[in-house]
Amino acid sequence: MLVNSSRSAGRLRPLSALPYIRASRGVFYGEHETSVDDKGRVIIPAKLRDAARAAEGTVSFMMTLGEDGCITIYTPRRWKEIETAVNSAPQRAESSRRRRRLLFTQAAEGDCDRQGRMRVPASLLAEASITHDAVIVGVSNQMELWDLERWRAYRAEMLNERGRDAEAYAL
Repeated sequence: MLVNSSRSAGRLRPLSALPYIRASRGVFYGEHETSVDDKGRVIIPAKLRDAARAAEGTVSFMMTLGEDGCITIYTPRRWKEIETAVNSAPQRAESSRRRRRLLFTQAAEGDCDRQGRMRVPASLLAEASITHDAVIVGVSNQMELWDLERWRAYRAEMLNERGRDAEAYAL
């Protein structure tokens, strides 16, 4: 898809080439390159903080080790939904116990300071192989924090897969 960008002086550019991030009422979109400082903090973009504040009345988040090597960041409301779902699974099933242990032992709260920085535990950063260059990706009702190079490789793989199996990606 091509879009007209005011930054490109009227030239059409692929949508995927635009650095963008958008959020509204607790729904997160786009990607934003960031970095982890020496204190383990990342900047949550203002639009994402505003979306969380509009939906939740707060700029607090819950985070845990996500799928595919990222850190998943949830609003408090979404985290409560996940807690409820995980806790309602049969406790006798080994897979349920494993999921609970992995999800909750890796979980941490995060609050943004006045500059929009949120501290991410060193253990989560290490598990996700995030050392400095990172990207925050909006994925509808959650955000994901990725190592920048890992995200680029994963994104390229998804785009390649989409090209091979266009029908599966059609909406």
